[in-house]
Amino acid sequence: MRTASFLSKLKCIFQNVIDSPKSVSAEEIRIKNAIKVREVFKEIGVQVKGTENLPYESGSIFIYNHLNNHPDLIVGDQFQITLDSHFISSILHTYYGNPGIRVTRHALPNEKSHQMYYDLLGYIRVFAEPFIPNGIAKKTIKKENKKFFKTAIQELQNGNSLVCSPEGVSHRTPNSPGPFKKGVFALASSMNPQPKIVPIVLANFDLLPKDVEYKCKIMEPFRMSDYGIFDPKDPMIDEVVKTIKLNYQKWVKKLCVADQNFEQEITVLKRRSVQKAQQNDLIVFYGSSSIRLWDLKQDFPFLNTLNLGFGGAFIHSLSSNFENLFQGLQPKAIILYLGGNDLTLGLSAIEIVNQIRIFIQMIHQKFPSTTIFNVSIKPSFERQELLEVIQQINQGTLELSMQLYYLNQVKLYEALIDQNQQIRSDVLLQDGLHLNKLGYEILKSQVGKSLKKYL
Repeated sequence: MRTASFLSKLKCIFQNVIDSPKSVSAEEIRIKNAIKVREVFKEIGVQVKGTENLPYESGSIFIYNHLNNHPDLIVGDQFQITLDSHFISSILHTYYGNPGIRVTRHALPNEKSHQMYYDLLGYIRVFAEPFIPNGIAKKTIKKENKKFFKTAIQELQNGNSLVCSPEGVSHRTPNSPGPFKKGVFALASSMNPQPKIVPIVLANFDLLPKDVEYKCKIMEPFRMSDYGIFDPKDPMIDEVVKTIKLNYQKWVKKLCVADQNFEQEITVLKRRSVQKAQQNDLIVFYGSSSIRLWDLKQDFPFLNTLNLGFGGAFIHSLSSNFENLFQGLQPKAIILYLGGNDLTLGLSAIEIVNQIRIFIQMIHQKFPSTTIFNVSIKPSFERQELLEVIQQINQGTLELSMQLYYLNQVKLYEALIDQNQQIRSDVLLQDGLHLNKLGYEILKSQVGKSLKKYL
Protein backbone atom coordinates (compact mmCIF):
# COMPACT_ATOMS: atom_id res chain seq x y z
CA MET A 1 0.00 0.00 0.00
CA ARG A 2 2.82 2.38 0.85
CA THR A 3 4.41 1.92 -2.60
CA ALA A 4 1.06 2.34 -4.37
CA SER A 5 0.37 5.58 -2.51
CA PHE A 6 3.90 6.86 -3.19
CA LEU A 7 3.62 6.08 -6.90
CA SER A 8 0.18 7.68 -7.11
CA LYS A 9 1.57 10.92 -5.69
CA LEU A 10 4.55 10.84 -8.06
CA LYS A 11 2.12 10.49 -10.95
CA CYS A 12 0.24 13.56 -9.69
CA ILE A 13 3.50 15.52 -9.55
CA PHE A 14 4.24 14.52 -13.15
CA GLN A 15 0.73 15.37 -14.35
CA ASN A 16 0.70 18.73 -12.57
CA VAL A 17 3.76 19.76 -14.58
CA ILE A 18 2.40 18.41 -17.87
CA ASP A 19 -0.95 20.18 -17.32
CA SER A 20 0.62 23.54 -16.44
CA PRO A 21 -1.07 26.41 -18.32
CA LYS A 22 1.06 28.18 -20.92
CA SER A 23 0.68 31.39 -18.92
CA VAL A 24 2.67 29.89 -16.01
CA SER A 25 6.43 30.47 -16.15
CA ALA A 26 9.02 27.71 -15.80
CA GLU A 27 10.14 29.26 -12.51
CA GLU A 28 6.61 29.04 -11.09
CA ILE A 29 6.33 25.43 -12.24
CA ARG A 30 9.65 24.58 -10.58
CA ILE A 31 8.54 26.10 -7.29
CA LYS A 32 5.17 24.30 -7.27
CA ASN A 33 6.95 21.09 -8.23
CA ALA A 34 9.44 21.41 -5.34
CA ILE A 35 6.65 22.05 -2.83
CA LYS A 36 4.72 18.96 -3.95
CA VAL A 37 7.88 16.84 -3.91
CA ARG A 38 8.69 17.98 -0.39
CA GLU A 39 5.20 16.97 0.80
CA VAL A 40 5.59 13.49 -0.67
CA PHE A 41 9.02 12.88 0.84
CA LYS A 42 7.89 14.27 4.18
CA GLU A 43 5.25 11.57 4.35
CA ILE A 44 7.70 8.71 3.82
CA GLY A 45 10.48 10.30 5.85
CA VAL A 46 14.06 10.85 4.67
CA GLN A 47 17.11 10.87 6.92
CA VAL A 48 18.85 14.19 6.25
CA LYS A 49 22.17 15.11 7.84
CA GLY A 50 24.60 17.99 7.47
CA THR A 51 22.17 20.87 6.88
CA GLU A 52 24.60 23.02 8.89
CA ASN A 53 26.86 22.86 5.80
CA LEU A 54 24.41 24.71 3.55
CA PRO A 55 26.05 27.97 2.35
CA TYR A 56 24.47 31.31 3.16
CA GLU A 57 25.13 32.71 -0.28
CA SER A 58 23.08 31.91 -3.35
CA GLY A 59 24.62 30.84 -6.62
CA SER A 60 26.23 27.61 -5.41
CA ILE A 61 26.69 24.37 -7.36
CA PHE A 62 25.12 21.31 -5.73
CA ILE A 63 26.57 18.03 -6.98
CA TYR A 64 25.21 14.57 -6.14
CA ASN A 65 25.69 10.88 -6.86
CA HIS A 66 22.93 10.01 -9.30
CA LEU A 67 20.92 6.90 -8.33
CA ASN A 68 18.71 4.67 -10.47
CA ASN A 69 14.98 4.78 -10.11
CA HIS A 70 13.22 1.61 -9.07
CA PRO A 71 11.56 0.06 -12.17
CA ASP A 72 8.17 -0.01 -10.44
CA LEU A 73 8.00 3.79 -10.22
CA ILE A 74 6.91 4.67 -13.75
CA VAL A 75 4.71 7.77 -13.95
CA GLY A 76 3.84 7.85 -17.63
CA ASP A 77 4.97 6.68 -21.08
CA GLN A 78 7.88 4.68 -19.58
CA PHE A 79 9.04 7.92 -17.89
CA GLN A 80 10.34 8.05 -14.33
CA ILE A 81 10.77 11.08 -12.12
CA THR A 82 14.35 11.09 -10.83
CA LEU A 83 13.77 10.88 -7.08
CA ASP A 84 17.23 12.02 -6.02
CA SER A 85 17.42 15.25 -8.01
CA HIS A 86 13.80 16.13 -7.24
CA PHE A 87 14.50 15.68 -3.54
CA ILE A 88 17.53 18.00 -3.76
CA SER A 89 15.42 20.66 -5.46
CA SER A 90 12.89 20.39 -2.63
CA ILE A 91 15.69 20.91 -0.09
CA LEU A 92 16.93 24.02 -1.91
CA HIS A 93 13.42 25.46 -2.06
CA THR A 94 12.95 24.78 1.66
CA TYR A 95 16.08 26.65 2.69
CA TYR A 96 16.51 29.24 -0.07
CA GLY A 97 12.99 29.75 -1.42
CA ASN A 98 14.36 28.71 -4.82
CA PRO A 99 14.62 25.10 -6.07
CA GLY A 100 17.57 25.95 -8.32
CA ILE A 101 18.21 24.94 -11.91
CA ARG A 102 18.93 21.30 -12.64
CA VAL A 103 21.08 19.97 -15.45
CA THR A 104 19.31 17.17 -17.33
CA ARG A 105 20.12 15.18 -20.44
CA HIS A 106 18.46 15.68 -23.80
CA ALA A 107 15.62 13.24 -24.43
CA LEU A 108 15.80 10.51 -27.02
CA PRO A 109 13.31 10.79 -29.94
CA ASN A 110 10.92 8.27 -28.36
CA GLU A 111 10.96 9.92 -24.90
CA LYS A 112 8.06 12.32 -25.37
CA SER A 113 7.14 12.56 -21.67
CA HIS A 114 10.76 13.16 -20.71
CA GLN A 115 11.06 15.93 -23.30
CA MET A 116 7.82 17.65 -22.34
CA TYR A 117 8.33 17.39 -18.57
CA TYR A 118 11.80 18.89 -18.43
CA ASP A 119 11.08 21.48 -21.09
CA LEU A 120 8.23 22.82 -18.96
CA LEU A 121 10.54 22.95 -15.90
CA GLY A 122 13.03 24.95 -17.94
CA TYR A 123 16.13 23.00 -16.97
CA ILE A 124 19.51 23.15 -18.71
CA ARG A 125 19.93 20.38 -21.27
CA VAL A 126 23.14 18.51 -22.11
CA PHE A 127 24.01 15.48 -24.19
CA ALA A 128 24.90 12.50 -22.02
CA GLU A 129 26.14 9.10 -23.09
CA PRO A 130 24.58 6.61 -23.70
CA PHE A 131 21.55 8.83 -24.40
CA ILE A 132 22.79 10.59 -27.52
CA PRO A 133 20.39 10.12 -30.46
CA ASN A 134 21.77 8.50 -33.59
CA GLY A 135 22.96 10.91 -36.21
CA ILE A 136 23.92 13.74 -33.84
CA ALA A 137 27.18 15.23 -35.10
CA LYS A 138 30.11 15.83 -32.76
CA LYS A 139 29.96 19.48 -33.82
CA THR A 140 26.41 19.71 -32.44
CA ILE A 141 27.44 18.11 -29.16
CA LYS A 142 30.38 20.51 -28.81
CA LYS A 143 28.08 23.45 -29.51
CA GLU A 144 25.65 22.27 -26.80
CA ASN A 145 28.50 21.96 -24.30
CA LYS A 146 29.49 25.57 -24.92
CA LYS A 147 25.87 26.59 -24.55
CA PHE A 148 25.73 24.71 -21.21
CA PHE A 149 28.69 26.71 -19.88
CA LYS A 150 27.21 30.03 -20.93
CA THR A 151 23.71 29.28 -19.62
CA ALA A 152 24.92 27.76 -16.34
CA ILE A 153 27.25 30.68 -15.59
CA GLN A 154 24.41 33.12 -16.25
CA GLU A 155 22.10 31.26 -13.87
CA LEU A 156 24.76 31.21 -11.14
CA GLN A 157 25.48 34.92 -11.59
CA ASN A 158 21.74 35.57 -11.31
CA GLY A 159 21.80 33.92 -7.88
CA ASN A 160 20.28 30.58 -8.88
CA SER A 161 21.76 27.36 -7.56
CA LEU A 162 22.87 24.76 -10.06
CA VAL A 163 22.04 21.08 -9.41
CA CYS A 164 24.19 18.66 -11.36
CA SER A 165 25.39 15.06 -11.26
CA PRO A 166 29.02 14.83 -12.45
CA GLU A 167 28.42 11.24 -13.60
CA GLY A 168 25.88 11.91 -16.31
CA VAL A 169 24.31 8.49 -15.73
CA SER A 170 22.75 6.80 -12.72
CA HIS A 171 23.82 3.78 -10.68
CA ARG A 172 22.58 1.57 -7.87
CA THR A 173 23.61 2.68 -4.40
CA PRO A 174 26.24 -0.08 -3.88
CA ASN A 175 27.96 0.94 -7.16
CA SER A 176 27.61 4.68 -6.64
CA PRO A 177 29.10 6.91 -7.83
CA GLY A 178 30.37 6.10 -11.30
CA PRO A 179 33.22 8.00 -12.97
CA PHE A 180 32.94 11.79 -12.71
CA LYS A 181 33.15 13.96 -15.79
CA LYS A 182 35.01 17.22 -15.32
CA GLY A 183 32.47 19.52 -17.00
CA VAL A 184 30.85 21.07 -13.90
CA PHE A 185 34.22 21.33 -12.14
CA ALA A 186 35.74 23.10 -15.16
CA LEU A 187 32.72 25.40 -15.15
CA ALA A 188 33.31 26.30 -11.49
CA SER A 189 37.04 26.82 -12.15
CA SER A 190 36.32 29.26 -14.98
CA MET A 191 34.36 31.70 -12.84
CA ASN A 192 35.75 34.60 -10.83
CA PRO A 193 34.90 34.53 -8.02
CA GLN A 194 34.53 30.78 -8.00
CA PRO A 195 31.19 29.45 -6.71
CA LYS A 196 31.02 27.03 -3.81
CA ILE A 197 30.50 23.39 -4.73
CA VAL A 198 28.27 21.57 -2.24
CA PRO A 199 28.48 17.76 -2.31
CA ILE A 200 25.20 15.99 -1.50
CA VAL A 201 25.56 12.29 -0.79
CA LEU A 202 22.55 10.04 -1.37
CA ALA A 203 21.71 6.42 -0.58
CA ASN A 204 18.77 4.07 -1.21
CA PHE A 205 16.76 6.30 -3.56
CA ASP A 206 17.04 3.44 -6.06
CA LEU A 207 14.86 1.25 -3.81
CA LEU A 208 11.20 1.37 -2.80
CA PRO A 209 10.43 3.41 0.33
CA LYS A 210 8.64 0.46 1.93
CA ASP A 211 11.88 -1.54 1.90
CA VAL A 212 14.46 0.96 3.12
CA GLU A 213 15.09 4.43 4.50
CA TYR A 214 16.18 7.08 2.01
CA LYS A 215 19.31 8.87 3.21
CA CYS A 216 20.90 12.22 2.37
CA LYS A 217 23.96 13.95 3.78
CA ILE A 218 25.17 17.43 2.88
CA MET A 219 28.94 17.63 3.06
CA GLU A 220 31.19 20.63 3.64
CA PRO A 221 31.32 22.96 0.61
CA PHE A 222 34.55 23.64 -1.26
CA ARG A 223 35.87 25.71 -4.14
CA MET A 224 38.10 24.39 -6.87
CA SER A 225 40.69 26.88 -5.64
CA ASP A 226 40.87 24.82 -2.44
CA TYR A 227 42.50 22.16 -4.61
CA GLY A 228 44.76 24.71 -6.30
CA ILE A 229 42.64 24.88 -9.48
CA PHE A 230 42.07 28.38 -10.84
CA ASP A 231 41.86 27.57 -14.56
CA PRO A 232 39.59 25.02 -16.28
CA LYS A 233 42.53 24.10 -18.54
CA ASP A 234 44.81 23.27 -15.61
CA PRO A 235 46.22 19.78 -16.37
CA MET A 236 45.74 18.80 -12.71
CA ILE A 237 41.96 19.16 -12.86
CA ASP A 238 41.53 15.53 -13.95
CA GLU A 239 43.35 14.26 -10.85
CA VAL A 240 41.35 16.59 -8.61
CA VAL A 241 38.07 15.30 -10.07
CA LYS A 242 39.24 11.72 -9.42
CA THR A 243 40.00 12.67 -5.81
CA ILE A 244 36.52 14.16 -5.35
CA LYS A 245 34.99 11.01 -6.82
CA LEU A 246 37.00 8.78 -4.45
CA ASN A 247 35.81 10.91 -1.53
CA TYR A 248 32.25 10.35 -2.74
CA GLN A 249 32.71 6.58 -2.77
CA LYS A 250 33.76 6.69 0.89
CA TRP A 251 30.88 8.99 1.80
CA VAL A 252 28.27 6.77 0.13
CA LYS A 253 29.57 3.63 1.86
CA LYS A 254 29.59 5.39 5.21
CA LEU A 255 26.07 6.73 4.70
CA CYS A 256 24.81 3.24 3.87
CA VAL A 257 25.99 1.83 7.18
CA ALA A 258 23.09 1.46 9.60
CA ASP A 259 24.13 3.56 12.58
CA GLN A 260 20.96 4.12 14.56
CA ASN A 261 22.88 3.85 17.83
CA PHE A 262 25.60 6.32 16.78
CA GLU A 263 28.31 3.60 16.97
CA GLN A 264 30.76 5.41 14.68
CA GLU A 265 30.52 8.73 16.50
CA ILE A 266 30.61 7.07 19.93
CA THR A 267 33.84 5.25 19.00
CA VAL A 268 35.50 8.57 18.17
CA LEU A 269 34.16 10.22 21.33
CA LYS A 270 35.34 7.30 23.47
CA ARG A 271 38.92 7.80 22.26
CA ARG A 272 38.60 11.49 23.09
CA SER A 273 37.22 10.65 26.54
CA VAL A 274 40.03 8.22 27.41
CA GLN A 275 42.58 10.99 26.87
CA LYS A 276 40.89 13.06 29.60
CA ALA A 277 40.59 10.26 32.19
CA GLN A 278 41.39 11.21 35.80
CA GLN A 279 42.05 14.86 34.90
CA ASN A 280 41.09 17.53 37.42
CA ASP A 281 38.95 20.61 36.71
CA LEU A 282 37.42 18.87 33.70
CA ILE A 283 34.31 20.46 32.19
CA VAL A 284 32.40 18.07 29.92
CA PHE A 285 29.98 19.31 27.27
CA TYR A 286 27.46 16.59 26.43
CA GLY A 287 24.52 16.70 24.04
CA SER A 288 23.42 16.88 20.42
CA SER A 289 24.73 18.81 17.40
CA SER A 290 24.75 22.21 19.13
CA ILE A 291 27.48 20.73 21.32
CA ARG A 292 29.14 18.70 18.56
CA LEU A 293 29.63 21.75 16.32
CA TRP A 294 30.97 23.95 19.13
CA ASP A 295 34.68 24.87 19.01
CA LEU A 296 35.30 24.71 22.75
CA LYS A 297 39.08 25.16 22.52
CA GLN A 298 38.57 28.47 20.77
CA ASP A 299 35.82 29.72 23.08
CA PHE A 300 37.24 28.43 26.38
CA PRO A 301 41.03 28.31 25.85
CA PHE A 302 41.82 28.50 29.57
CA LEU A 303 39.42 25.74 30.66
CA ASN A 304 39.98 22.00 30.55
CA THR A 305 37.05 21.08 28.30
CA LEU A 306 35.88 17.87 26.67
CA ASN A 307 33.36 17.86 23.81
CA LEU A 308 31.23 14.71 23.82
CA GLY A 309 28.46 15.95 21.54
CA PHE A 310 27.04 13.81 18.73
CA GLY A 311 24.62 14.95 16.06
CA GLY A 312 21.00 13.84 16.19
CA ALA A 313 21.29 12.63 19.79
CA PHE A 314 18.08 11.94 21.68
CA ILE A 315 17.79 11.92 25.47
CA HIS A 316 17.68 8.12 25.48
CA SER A 317 20.82 7.86 23.30
CA LEU A 318 22.68 10.29 25.58
CA SER A 319 21.56 8.23 28.55
CA SER A 320 22.44 4.83 27.05
CA ASN A 321 25.94 5.98 26.04
CA PHE A 322 26.65 7.88 29.26
CA GLU A 323 28.37 5.11 31.27
CA ASN A 324 30.65 4.21 28.37
CA LEU A 325 31.69 7.77 27.53
CA PHE A 326 32.09 9.00 31.12
CA GLN A 327 33.96 5.96 32.40
CA GLY A 328 37.16 7.11 34.13
CA LEU A 329 36.24 10.81 34.03
CA GLN A 330 36.11 13.12 37.04
CA PRO A 331 34.11 16.09 35.75
CA LYS A 332 33.95 19.23 37.80
CA ALA A 333 30.96 20.31 35.71
CA ILE A 334 28.79 18.86 32.96
CA ILE A 335 27.05 21.15 30.47
CA LEU A 336 24.06 19.53 28.77
CA TYR A 337 22.17 20.44 25.62
CA LEU A 338 19.37 17.98 24.98
CA GLY A 339 15.67 17.58 24.25
CA GLY A 340 15.49 19.40 20.93
CA ASN A 341 15.72 16.29 18.77
CA ASP A 342 13.16 14.52 20.93
CA LEU A 343 10.57 16.96 19.59
CA THR A 344 10.65 14.95 16.35
CA LEU A 345 9.49 11.84 18.22
CA GLY A 346 6.06 13.29 18.92
CA LEU A 347 6.64 13.45 22.67
CA SER A 348 4.85 16.02 24.81
CA ALA A 349 6.69 18.70 26.81
CA ILE A 350 5.86 16.84 30.03
CA GLU A 351 7.30 13.58 28.68
CA ILE A 352 10.53 15.27 27.52
CA VAL A 353 11.01 17.12 30.82
CA ASN A 354 10.44 13.88 32.71
CA GLN A 355 13.10 12.11 30.61
CA ILE A 356 15.53 14.98 31.24
CA ARG A 357 14.82 14.79 34.99
CA ILE A 358 15.51 11.05 35.13
CA PHE A 359 18.73 11.48 33.13
CA ILE A 360 20.01 14.35 35.29
CA GLN A 361 19.29 12.41 38.46
CA MET A 362 21.22 9.48 37.00
CA ILE A 363 24.20 11.78 36.34
CA HIS A 364 24.06 13.09 39.89
CA GLN A 365 23.99 9.59 41.31
CA LYS A 366 27.23 8.76 39.45
CA PHE A 367 28.89 12.15 40.07
CA PRO A 368 27.39 13.54 43.33
CA SER A 369 29.94 16.39 43.60
CA THR A 370 29.60 17.53 39.96
CA THR A 371 27.67 20.69 39.08
CA ILE A 372 25.29 20.16 36.17
CA PHE A 373 24.22 22.90 33.77
CA ASN A 374 21.32 22.49 31.36
CA VAL A 375 21.23 24.81 28.34
CA SER A 376 17.65 25.67 27.39
CA ILE A 377 16.49 24.54 23.95
CA LYS A 378 17.09 27.25 21.37
CA PRO A 379 14.33 28.65 19.14
CA SER A 380 14.72 27.85 15.43
CA PHE A 381 12.87 28.45 12.17
CA GLU A 382 13.09 24.72 11.39
CA ARG A 383 10.95 24.03 14.47
CA GLN A 384 8.96 27.24 14.52
CA GLU A 385 5.63 25.44 14.84
CA LEU A 386 6.96 23.85 18.06
CA LEU A 387 8.04 27.05 19.82
CA GLU A 388 5.28 26.80 22.40
CA VAL A 389 6.32 23.24 23.26
CA ILE A 390 9.99 24.33 23.43
CA GLN A 391 9.04 27.10 25.88
CA GLN A 392 7.14 24.59 28.00
CA ILE A 393 10.17 22.29 28.10
CA ASN A 394 12.47 25.16 29.02
CA GLN A 395 10.10 26.25 31.78
CA GLY A 396 9.95 22.68 33.04
CA THR A 397 13.74 22.34 33.22
CA LEU A 398 14.00 25.78 34.85
CA GLU A 399 11.62 24.64 37.59
CA LEU A 400 13.68 21.46 37.86
CA SER A 401 16.81 23.54 38.45
CA MET A 402 15.04 25.27 41.34
CA GLN A 403 14.30 21.89 42.93
CA LEU A 404 17.72 20.26 42.45
CA TYR A 405 20.60 22.11 44.14
CA TYR A 406 23.19 20.61 41.76
CA LEU A 407 21.40 21.74 38.58
CA ASN A 408 21.54 25.19 36.97
CA GLN A 409 19.71 26.45 33.89
CA VAL A 410 21.56 28.36 31.15
CA LYS A 411 19.04 30.65 29.46
CA LEU A 412 19.83 30.43 25.76
CA TYR A 413 16.28 30.65 24.37
CA GLU A 414 15.67 34.17 25.67
CA ALA A 415 18.99 35.41 24.27
CA LEU A 416 18.00 34.35 20.74
CA ILE A 417 14.62 36.12 20.73
CA ASP A 418 14.32 39.79 19.74
CA GLN A 419 12.26 42.55 21.41
CA ASN A 420 9.21 41.56 19.35
CA GLN A 421 9.45 37.99 20.65
CA GLN A 422 10.55 36.80 17.21
CA ILE A 423 13.41 34.41 16.44
CA ARG A 424 16.58 36.31 15.59
CA SER A 425 17.57 35.42 12.02
CA ASP A 426 21.14 36.66 12.54
CA VAL A 427 22.08 33.86 14.96
CA LEU A 428 21.28 30.77 12.84
CA LEU A 429 22.85 29.04 9.88
CA GLN A 430 21.13 28.82 6.51
CA ASP A 431 19.28 25.69 7.64
CA GLY A 432 17.42 27.75 10.25
CA LEU A 433 18.30 25.21 12.93
CA HIS A 434 21.97 25.32 13.89
CA LEU A 435 23.81 28.27 15.43
CA ASN A 436 26.13 30.43 13.35
CA LYS A 437 29.21 32.26 14.62
CA LEU A 438 27.17 34.98 16.35
CA GLY A 439 24.87 32.35 17.83
CA TYR A 440 27.83 30.57 19.36
CA GLU A 441 29.21 33.83 20.73
CA ILE A 442 25.91 34.28 22.57
CA LEU A 443 25.95 30.67 23.77
CA LYS A 444 29.54 31.11 24.95
CA SER A 445 28.57 34.24 26.86
CA GLN A 446 25.57 32.60 28.54
CA VAL A 447 27.50 29.49 29.54
CA GLY A 448 30.48 31.56 30.65
CA LYS A 449 28.31 33.63 32.98
CA SER A 450 26.84 30.50 34.55
CA LEU A 451 30.23 28.85 35.02
CA LYS A 452 31.58 31.99 36.67
CA LYS A 453 28.57 32.29 38.95
CA TYR A 454 28.24 28.69 40.12
CA LEU A 455 31.78 27.24 39.97
